[in-house]
Amino acid sequence: MNQYIENIIQDAIFVPNSWLPTEFQNHRDGGRTLAELENMCDKRDGITEHTKKKDEKSKRVEIYAKQFEQEGKFDYVDIDGHSQYNHEMAFAKYCPAIDLEDENEN
Repeated sequence: MNQYIENIIQDAIFVPNSWLPTEFQNHRDGGRTLAELENMCDKRDGITEHTKKKDEKSKRVEIYAKQFEQEGKFDYVDIDGHSQYNHEMAFAKYCPAIDLEDENEN
């Protein structure tokens, strides 16, 4: 599932305190969203955003290696369009061979 949509869904689903163990309850709001609960569990388990990205990267490298071994080429999988755009723009910004300004503009 697209990460953006997944985040929206997790923020929209509210779990009342009566369904939660004591350590996860929020008495001010009467419960927590799934996003809050996931963050709390990640923090408890010592999982950081860096380790999540590192694990995803490892999985992709394995998939690409298998594809390349079988077909001699590989196709990108699970591409986050927003993240890809940011990386491409950062590359273009710092690559001296790429001119970001359109020469045809008047």
